[in-house]
Amino acid sequence: MLKLKLTKRTECVRLTWAGRLVVLLAMLVIVVVVGRILPYFLSPNKPVNGQILVLDGQIPDYAIERAIEIFNKGNYELIVTTGSQISEGYHVSTYKTMADLSRGTFLALGFDSTKVIALPTKFVERSRTFNSANTLHQWLIENRPDIESIDVLAIGCHARRSWFLFDKANGKHVQVGIISTPHRGFDIDKWWKNSIGTRIVLSETIAYFFVKIST
Repeated sequence: MLKLKLTKRTECVRLTWAGRLVVLLAMLVIVVVVGRILPYFLSPNKPVNGQILVLDGQIPDYAIERAIEIFNKGNYELIVTTGSQISEGYHVSTYKTMADLSRGTFLALGFDSTKVIALPTKFVERSRTFNSANTLHQWLIENRPDIESIDVLAIGCHARRSWFLFDKANGKHVQVGIISTPHRGFDIDKWWKNSIGTRIVLSETIAYFFVKIST
């Protein structure tokens, strides 16, 4: 009579305690190496010495001061500030967009008003950087079709994403470079020891790979 077997004996290989220790150490090394490299990967500096220096969105005052230094040392013709509606102080502020606020800061620092223009964008809940990049693209076509190269200045770990999106929007017509200004809120070599650094590095990592897939 045929018997129906419901189980069978098989051999399996399991890690010994030494093997588990080796795997654990290997994973730890990978985490440490990636943790060291990641913020630098997200903060590239590859300017192309463009004709226009573009400031991406919300820019702190120290980055605007840095932008003036970069402008004066380079061969830039113009600075363009971008950004949509400010998120704080809108009702009491003279400037209603980040683009206008950044330009106002340049003027307060004594920068030549004829060499900086604000390029505000409409408020959007998602893809704010890409929205700014597309707005710049349209402005270049309509006003400065002669422009062949631009450099985008962004803050710290946001730079990689900014570079990708501005190149995505403008790269067929102009060469796009990137300048990363360090974020003063944390030490890039010890970012995991600071809540600001942890939040920025992890969120920018996720955001960058998301736009690479979805854009």
